Amino acid sequence: MKTWLFKPFERLAGGPALVVGLALITVTAMLAWRADLHTDGVLDLHFGPSVAWWKLMLQGLINWLSLALLLLVFGRWLSRGQFRSLDLLGTQALARWPMLLGVIWLSIPSVASQIESRTIALMAAIPDDPSQVMGPAEYLLDAIWLTVLALPTLAMLAWMIWLMYHGYTLVTNLRGQRAVFSFIGALIAAEVISKTLIWLSI
Repeated sequence: MKTWLFKPFERLAGGPALVVGLALITVTAMLAWRADLHTDGVLDLHFGPSVAWWKLMLQGLINWLSLALLLLVFGRWLSRGQFRSLDLLGTQALARWPMLLGVIWLSIPSVASQIESRTIALMAAIPDDPSQVMGPAEYLLDAIWLTVLALPTLAMLAWMIWLMYHGYTLVTNLRGQRAVFSFIGALIAAEVISKTLIWLSI
């Protein structure tokens, strides 16, 4: 079970990983559409206005390809060994599956309503006059509740990042600083690229 949760690419790679990963991206998009959630960035998950289902599907595909293609470029450049592009594309598609758990969590009606009500209360506590200072009692409880409600989602995002990194190093056989810095650089660039492409397409 530990291998399937944290190192699934040791059991599933290449074409099968790509098929399963794309299926999970599709399911995630459909559930996000039903719950008015948006994934408009490689690491983004938040509530937003209702949009057509295909826009959520497009977001998922853009997010996957933005990072996967950048990692493919870095892997070809830095890796001394040979690897299949299909393996990298497949592992990066499958690595996004924790996003599905984050969507499921935020789709729970009680969680969604609590987030909405606490956000509204927190925004209402902000004074209209910028010169006024908010007292701790005016926002502390709502801020704490929002943080608690967001923790599972943040854990899922951290899990997804780990899977992305592990898949990248496993396929390219990169280690050490080359692996770490190239992955971080690709992740930051992919976030910017994905948000830009999604904004231009929608």
